[in-house]
Amino acid sequence: MKPSFPLFESPPRPLASSAGIRAVDAMMLRLAVGERVDLAGHIVSESLRTGGKRLRARLAFACGDALGLPLETLIPWASACEMLHNATLVHDDVQDGDRFRRGHPTVWARYGAGQAINAGDLMLMLPFMAVGEIDAGPTARARLYSAVAQAAAQTVRGQSEEMDLPNRDEVRWEQWVEAAEGKSGALLGLPVQGAAILAGLDDRSARAMYSAFSRAGVLYQLQDDLLDLSLEKGKARRASDVREGKVSALVVAHLELHPSEAADTFALLRSPARRADEAAIEAFIERLFQGGAVAWVQEQVENAARSVLEDPTLRAVPELAGVAGDLVAHVQRAASEIGALAHGSAA
Repeated sequence: MKPSFPLFESPPRPLASSAGIRAVDAMMLRLAVGERVDLAGHIVSESLRTGGKRLRARLAFACGDALGLPLETLIPWASACEMLHNATLVHDDVQDGDRFRRGHPTVWARYGAGQAINAGDLMLMLPFMAVGEIDAGPTARARLYSAVAQAAAQTVRGQSEEMDLPNRDEVRWEQWVEAAEGKSGALLGLPVQGAAILAGLDDRSARAMYSAFSRAGVLYQLQDDLLDLSLEKGKARRASDVREGKVSALVVAHLELHPSEAADTFALLRSPARRADEAAIEAFIERLFQGGAVAWVQEQVENAARSVLEDPTLRAVPELAGVAGDLVAHVQRAASEIGALAHGSAA
């Protein structure tokens, strides 16, 4: 059943719009500092000031606009979604050993792993404080609290699955997709779910919208794995996933295309000494291009995009479908930049 909310002649707010983003940044910094300036709040504030696209906040604003909500109502919710995302990044960097993000030293590289865990834990709590400031009734606020908790739990489960992939003797494409949707999808579905709750939609409609947007997480992770072949991630060197021994989409695609190379591939990923060999890394990157893995993942980007754009829930709601289309276009633009890199490597 199509949810009931106002329909507009004007298109929904595009993701490129910066309306409300300054207010989100200000609210996140205020919550990070708290009642007094302390070290944890300082670290969190410093991390937030390194920038970022604020994609999840933009999604909350765009989806809320599509559902007829005023921007001011959405600021605390957009802040909650963005803070939760940034918390996972701080913990990810500790787990992955990444020393740079967005062109800046990561929290753990600057303050140590222990303080980075503290900062990430603080950031995991702040979304609930943001929800507490939302102008909504107790029932709606309780649903929002539950949505944040469920999305956080799903993200952690997906991260755990992804970290376990290198320990398996065989990794199939379906296993990678399941881990990717858990790790990245929940935090893309959460902004629209909360907007739907604030717009007065029932749980079934809100969850359907969450599901449609969460599948964009696979698309986003595919794009992120492709960007790992460039310096666009803001890290010091390209191919950081390989250097960290990750089983990325590119690795799984390579194994699907060349199963006879599984032993050599896992030997590289599991050996710190081989991963420290620049020649071995560059040879593997070249193999990803020449062996078809990059082209495979680019094709999966197209398939994942169609799965979002053709979702029946979104097709029934043109305003929300417009936001989904904007999200898909945003991801595809970033991924298409790798096409030139692939052609250059193959030349």
